[in-house]
Amino acid sequence: MASTDDNVSCKREELERCPPGHDGHDVALFDLATALYERFEKEDEVDDLNEATTLHRDALGLRPVENDEYDRFMSLNGLAVCLSDRYEKLGAVDDLEEAITLEREALELCPPGHPYRDSSLSNLGGDLWRRFAKKAEIRDLEEAIQLHRAALELRPPGHPDRYITLSYLSFCLSDRYEKQGSVKDLEEVVTNRREELELRPRGHPERAIYLHDLARILRRMFAKTAVISDLEESIELHRAALELRPRGHSDRSSTLHELALCLSTRHDRLRVADDLEEAIALGREALELCPSGHPDRGESLHNLACDLRKRFVKQAAMDDLEESIKLHRVALELRPPGHPEQPSTLHELALCLSNRHDKLGVVDDLEEAVTLGREALERCPSGHPDHGKYLQCLARDLRKRFVQTTAIGDLEESIELLRPALELCLIGHPDQASLLHELALCLSHRYDKRGVADDLEEAILRGRAALELCPPGHPDRVVDILRALANYHRARFQAQHAIIDLHEAITFYRHILGFRPAGHPDRASSLHDLADCLADQFREQSAETDLDEAITLEQEALELVVRGAP
Repeated sequence: MASTDDNVSCKREELERCPPGHDGHDVALFDLATALYERFEKEDEVDDLNEATTLHRDALGLRPVENDEYDRFMSLNGLAVCLSDRYEKLGAVDDLEEAITLEREALELCPPGHPYRDSSLSNLGGDLWRRFAKKAEIRDLEEAIQLHRAALELRPPGHPDRYITLSYLSFCLSDRYEKQGSVKDLEEVVTNRREELELRPRGHPERAIYLHDLARILRRMFAKTAVISDLEESIELHRAALELRPRGHSDRSSTLHELALCLSTRHDRLRVADDLEEAIALGREALELCPSGHPDRGESLHNLACDLRKRFVKQAAMDDLEESIKLHRVALELRPPGHPEQPSTLHELALCLSNRHDKLGVVDDLEEAVTLGREALERCPSGHPDHGKYLQCLARDLRKRFVQTTAIGDLEESIELLRPALELCLIGHPDQASLLHELALCLSHRYDKRGVADDLEEAILRGRAALELCPPGHPDRVVDILRALANYHRARFQAQHAIIDLHEAITFYRHILGFRPAGHPDRASSLHDLADCLADQFREQSAETDLDEAITLEQEALELVVRGAP
């Protein structure tokens, strides 16, 4: 600290010896401004930055381009750097605008071949990226990318500042990906991050940062392309970063959080229970490192709550669901209206309350779930990537409420929500099957209420499409769709008396029974459903084998009920 203070004092004395009108006045102004800026970098005193800005501006006024291009370039650059830093510090947009203007002039003084052209390209690119972050004008981002690409060409492998340009280019490409969704941008970010990591070998103090950053990008790549190797590599990199961020490290919570996200995502894809358990354990540790007031506390609460709900869905432990609801309520307090992540927490809390309603039958839970679902949808406009998901969630809860209250308005609204949700769901998307199934259920309910044959016909078509698209590894979902299809065909048989519908229903019920072997809690009900259909078939065709099988199935079902099975 003493050395920077001494340097500032020395430069002040030089300026006093070079008053206005002196040949060296501009140099003295520039040197004192530089000394003050260096002290600002060390001590973060904004008064130093303000004075440096004023002095650089004064020096620039004494350095017209016709006198000395080099001196003017240095003053342009020095003033622009001060203004850019002051924008970062105080947020005054005028400072950023002036910095960009000065940097454009500085770049004009650095034609191809100039030794400072790479830094001028980089500085202007950096401030255009900052202006994009403030104003969201895509032309700023496009120009920033072009400038950083040009700077990168002037900073080949081995150049000491290449990693800086790689980082800024990655930031820009990542933002463009968020804006436009081009996988090529994300792929280039991955390539850049890999190179940055290579420049930080084992033992480098910043290696953990670059492991973490590459891992985050690979997780985003997986979210876009569903290539499991990206997710696997992301997990490996986060584990390596976590080893470099032991307990007590200031960045440990961010790596815990990201690794938990990856493991939770892998659980969703591969259904490995250990992944979810580890995600919850890591999420708890991350939350402990984010006490009240920590900027990441809301996100930690939200993510842990989501994983606890996932475990509830798998294990049906009410403690998990209750804790999830509590955590989401706390997270919601930290995400008031206007917070970009509030819709996500509203949606997840609605899911939890809907699940608790299914388990305990509390009407208030379903009412609140509908209210929260509407609020989430209102704050997630058309075009948002989660819009379709929120449409589906609200539609499902409205259908549940219809089942309880028979209010046809809920059912009509549910159907109206599901149709656009289906249009937003791309072919091959894992939610397509559940959307088709949900729409089929609603159409079937409307048929039961109004008797319009077209609703039943569409329900059957949608249900069959859902069955074909149902992803592997989800036997419960398959059974739900099979049971619904069996009911649709049975309803059509009862209306039209076409024996083929009864045959279809029997086929579906047999498939369901295959998913419910001895000991399954729902085997008795499946035995009864199949027996009932076989009895109908006997009444139509008088085949004694159908009646015999129906009696055998009902006897087994009765034995299970007598023994206390559901």
